Amino acid sequence: MSGILAVPSPIATSVTEKVLHAEGDWSFARLKPSQTLWGPHGYHRYPAKFIPQLVRRIIEEYSTPGSLVGDPFLGSATTAIEALRAGRAFWGADINPVALLISKAKCNPLDPTTLNNSWRWLNAQLNALPRIGRRTITKTEKASILAINIARASSKERLAYWFPAAHRRVIKQQLQLITRLRNPDVRTFLLCAFSNILRGCSIWISGSTKPQKDLDKILSDPVDSFRRQVRDMIRRNEVYHTDLIQANVDLGLLKSRCAIELQDARCLQLGDGHLDLIVTSPPYATCYQYLEIHQLTQLWFEKHQIIEPKDLRQACIGGKGISARKQCADDSSTGSEAADYALSRLASWRNGQASHDIDREIRALRYYFQDMRATIKEMARVLAEGKYLVLIVGDSSKRGINIPTSAALSEMATASGFELQRKIVRKVPARVLVSTRDKKTGRFSSVERSDTQVYPEEDILIFKRSRF
Repeated sequence: MSGILAVPSPIATSVTEKVLHAEGDWSFARLKPSQTLWGPHGYHRYPAKFIPQLVRRIIEEYSTPGSLVGDPFLGSATTAIEALRAGRAFWGADINPVALLISKAKCNPLDPTTLNNSWRWLNAQLNALPRIGRRTITKTEKASILAINIARASSKERLAYWFPAAHRRVIKQQLQLITRLRNPDVRTFLLCAFSNILRGCSIWISGSTKPQKDLDKILSDPVDSFRRQVRDMIRRNEVYHTDLIQANVDLGLLKSRCAIELQDARCLQLGDGHLDLIVTSPPYATCYQYLEIHQLTQLWFEKHQIIEPKDLRQACIGGKGISARKQCADDSSTGSEAADYALSRLASWRNGQASHDIDREIRALRYYFQDMRATIKEMARVLAEGKYLVLIVGDSSKRGINIPTSAALSEMATASGFELQRKIVRKVPARVLVSTRDKKTGRFSSVERSDTQVYPEEDILIFKRSRF
């Protein structure tokens, strides 16, 4: 294969020249999981989560008590929880309905007495459900799973693929019991608990963020898993509830000070200059497929009308199906010289059978950067003049070529009326690195087969909203 074509490198901009390097440790490498997963932060697994202590430091430095903090890529609501604990109000949005449900459960501290009363009733009902115990799947169950073409499976077939029939029956009964609860806040809390046990009760490979099967896995008992999960969350809720009271947060007003909405970050339904601070970690250019990660929850919740069925594969920024999206504009530019240069380098690797794959990768990356340009323009619109936008993002790679996400978003932010105040390069502790990646293909892979770590560092980009 021929070498990379010589393409002129983009000229360094004044943005780079204005970078100020921060002092102090922003890696938080010494923190224990009990600290980073404190209280409601530990309710539900979620990939590539913020470290709460990092977010809290930013919120306290770049806003004042009573300010309205926003996050248009809500995820699992780390920014929301820390904003509320710090005496701020919060507004957040996400395009993923499962993320919204998890976030609502995490943000809302429940009265311990009310929660315990509801749990006593539900726990008694669980006694009537069959007990499966921890076990591997049988040969018959394996044969049934292998007979399903998961790539073309219906929702019903996908449930049968991931969960043996005995597990499906018990899980269905558990979900039906939860939906009978009248208190909507308690119901959301318990649905969050239900969501977090699904992977352990399925053939989804343990510890994987990708939907891969493990036919030799020991599956958890649904009732035992749910009970352990709920009891853990009840303890965490009490810690959160007590913490807010000690911080003099008015729990009676908390709901009115926390808005979580189903919205697209590219077109926010929010007034101009509405927010006082935005702290967010947008999707990376080659990121996890969050909809795939939550597909087990989505399958059960759609089946029982808890969330509306919706195919977001081509709608999500950075999503797997984005390369299939129809081109909406003639402009092939990403809106960033740095990103355009990286894509031109990637294009130079076209060769024979790989050409089609590379073209698809380039198209997906171009859409990603165009979508991020639209999102940054929206964040500029909804943020008040003189206030701050904080983006936490890292570069990635594709076929050994660096995809300069941080530099590209900085260019877009400058063009949208932001001025870069600080750039902090944060080392990501090795124990919390989300995965490893094959250097040639750019795909996530096992440690043994990998050439490079994914996201060993990330940038904290702090912008001030200036006048156009």
